[in-house]
Amino acid sequence: MKRIISFVFMLLFLFSEMNAQNSIKGIVIDNDSKRPLKNVLIQLKNTGRTTTTKEDGAFLMTNLKNGSFILEVQLLGYETQRFPLELNSLPITLGKIRLFKDFKEALDLSIITITDDELYNDANAADNISGLLQASKDIFLRTAAFEFSASFFRIKGLDSGNGKVLINGIEMNKIYDGRPQWSNWGGLNDVLRNQEFSNGLTPVNYTFGGVLGSTNMNTSASQQRPGTRISYSSSNRSYEHRVMATHSTGISKKGWSMTFSGSRRSGNEGFNEGTSYNAYGVFTSIEKKINDKHRVNFTGIFTPNRRGKSSPNTQEVFDLKGIKYNEYWGNLNGNRINSRIKDVNEPIVMLNHYWNLSEKSILQTTFFISLVK
Repeated sequence: MKRIISFVFMLLFLFSEMNAQNSIKGIVIDNDSKRPLKNVLIQLKNTGRTTTTKEDGAFLMTNLKNGSFILEVQLLGYETQRFPLELNSLPITLGKIRLFKDFKEALDLSIITITDDELYNDANAADNISGLLQASKDIFLRTAAFEFSASFFRIKGLDSGNGKVLINGIEMNKIYDGRPQWSNWGGLNDVLRNQEFSNGLTPVNYTFGGVLGSTNMNTSASQQRPGTRISYSSSNRSYEHRVMATHSTGISKKGWSMTFSGSRRSGNEGFNEGTSYNAYGVFTSIEKKINDKHRVNFTGIFTPNRRGKSSPNTQEVFDLKGIKYNEYWGNLNGNRINSRIKDVNEPIVMLNHYWNLSEKSILQTTFFISLVK
């Protein structure tokens, strides 16, 4: 009797082992917008098994062999995620897998502007206080950009007019000199982080690019990170005080998403003598997802700013007058006055319509107004 019972249990165990199936499932979402991502490539390394996510970001892989494997989650424009898995005849649920946007494009040698010191006079590229950072791992280029700035070092001897700067696919380079004026959107760092960079004449989705590449900033409200952020900073370089506040609602159930941001930067005198600073920044983005094929986004940017400029100096001038010397200021009625005041007051209004014609084609229509003084 004991032998019969043992034999029955052995048969049941073997039957369960034969019918047990390894499976892996999960949902892939965008880390910032929390939206599901479709057509994400899911592959189990060294097995030849692959699949892609559906409209809801979900994927399922079944009938897998036992063993140790690496699951790779890959989508263009996002950082690749890899998960070590041990398959042993039990289903595995990975839950929500968050993909982070990849802002470090390979071979990108374009200059990325990351501070408010880039509000230089585009008619004279020498007015910049070494606030540039290279989007390249090349040590020489990064060091040259930070130490010398665009005042004394230019890649290939070319100025900023040879690089294209775009907002939602609309070129921001000025018609009269071909250079972008960063002060038109200065102080809105929190909402202009979604940027796409390209090197040289590399083909991109929005432009043919320039010799120094292109930078496209995406202001869609649905792409902003939900939440509220308030920050304060103090500096002795261009402004003395800066306050920024940003709020993003994320995507509602009815398809609405909104982002609002404001900033205030001020200073009686920056690092250089006679360089006053007074600037505001207001940003509004409202987006409506009509359906899976159509969405509309409104963007408004207004950054009035007024500041005293600093002169470009050589090492000889620094040795004679010091590093704070500025030849543009003087005393008038007991007050320190700058002879070159830059006053920028150019609001930007933009209305974008996105139409997903197919998985590989998108038609974008834009209504754009910029009031230039």
